Amino acid sequence: MEFAALDVLREGLPGNSRPPRKVVVVGAGIAGLTTALLLKEAGHEVVVLEGQNRVGGRILTHRGFAGDLYGEFGAMRFPEQHPLVQHLIKDRFALATKPFPMYDEDTFIYLQGKGVRRKDFRADSFTFDLTPAEADKPPHELLRHTVQPLVDIMENEEPDKAWHRLLDDYDKYTLLGYLKERGLGDGALSMLGPLFNLEGRYHFSLVEWFSHYYEDVFGNLVYIEKGADTLPRAFEPYLMDDIRMGAQVHAIDQDDTGVRVHYRAGRRTQVVTADECVVTVPFASLRHMEISGLDPDKWYAIRNTYYGRAHKLFMQFSERWWETSYGITHGLTVTDLAIRNIVYPPAGQDTRYKRGVMIASYCWEQDSMPYTPLAGEESVAQALEDLVKIHPEARDTFEFGVYKDWALDWFACGIGPLFRAFEMSETFYDDVIRPVGRVWFANDACDRRHRRWAEGALKAAVKNAYAIHEGIRDELPWKD
Repeated sequence: MEFAALDVLREGLPGNSRPPRKVVVVGAGIAGLTTALLLKEAGHEVVVLEGQNRVGGRILTHRGFAGDLYGEFGAMRFPEQHPLVQHLIKDRFALATKPFPMYDEDTFIYLQGKGVRRKDFRADSFTFDLTPAEADKPPHELLRHTVQPLVDIMENEEPDKAWHRLLDDYDKYTLLGYLKERGLGDGALSMLGPLFNLEGRYHFSLVEWFSHYYEDVFGNLVYIEKGADTLPRAFEPYLMDDIRMGAQVHAIDQDDTGVRVHYRAGRRTQVVTADECVVTVPFASLRHMEISGLDPDKWYAIRNTYYGRAHKLFMQFSERWWETSYGITHGLTVTDLAIRNIVYPPAGQDTRYKRGVMIASYCWEQDSMPYTPLAGEESVAQALEDLVKIHPEARDTFEFGVYKDWALDWFACGIGPLFRAFEMSETFYDDVIRPVGRVWFANDACDRRHRRWAEGALKAAVKNAYAIHEGIRDELPWKD
């Protein structure tokens, strides 16, 4: 069935004659907050248990810079084509936004020890072992040509039918497996990998990567002017008295009469009883939690939902030399150095002063792993050494750096879930999203089209709140 999540988020849960329920929501990230707000406004009693002393989950704004500078360790830009999150930002909470463009021809491509501006990049200026057919196309055309069979499906069939055709025909592929089957050689892969940030995705689902590529989710982005954390904090006036901070849930019991959620606060264990429990924390963290009543297939899905690694390393400089010396105000420099990606964020700058912040290293998956063993100060020092190879001005204007490795975050267990081959179209996905008894699951793993994005977490939240409110346990509005 088609489920109008935006209508529910905009208008609230529909009226019905069922008695109100008491619902415990585990986690105060964007999914937990949205679940709780929908249910509370529909007349249900909600209790939110949050292990940290803040709301927002992986929406995390770092404000430890000078003046009004800030850096987004988590979500920092929101696609305009994601209607649920845009509704919350612009309509529900009226948060001011500005464009967050990701492409600037004046940024750099730094490979094999030399850097050029994006607008000046030519493959024959570097050492890539390309076939004549590969060398004949600019990199973006080569990638497009390689995935053209998938593009044809999307452009020549009705959208819903096309989407399910992709799942049926291509979910068996990893991105790397498909590209090699289509004839790309190692030289082309070594070029396209850093240029389009594919190397961290090569061993994951082709369909998940392609859906983002085809929808161009990075093509029309906005940021929240006062910081992304103002989005979860906008829920506080409605929910703060219903949230218990510092409550680390370690067990959930359920039977025919209700649920009992056990949590630790300090050295004391406490219990909340309710009719239903919605778990919105990452599946990886559930490996440390006792939940009664879950069947083996559900546990298999929980164990095997993969959470990706990623880090961001911000640096503060005494002046924004990337603007004054290079004319760069936004965008991304890609490299084959350990720092991999440099982001020049329009968000978080304090234009009253010359000082500025940038993301000196933004890495995913195996690119992030070399930083994990480093102490914080050493990671900053190593990143600075790479950065000055491209921007010598960084050395004399550097003030300090801050580093966030999401794989080391106890509450996040990674930056977000990634599909692997066969996981989007088979029963694995059904087992990920389905509730068991009185325990429901709503996080950014529980949506097929927008995993890792706030949009996916919001869609899962709306679906679960709707099902609980309506008393639906069969024929759930899950599929997309």
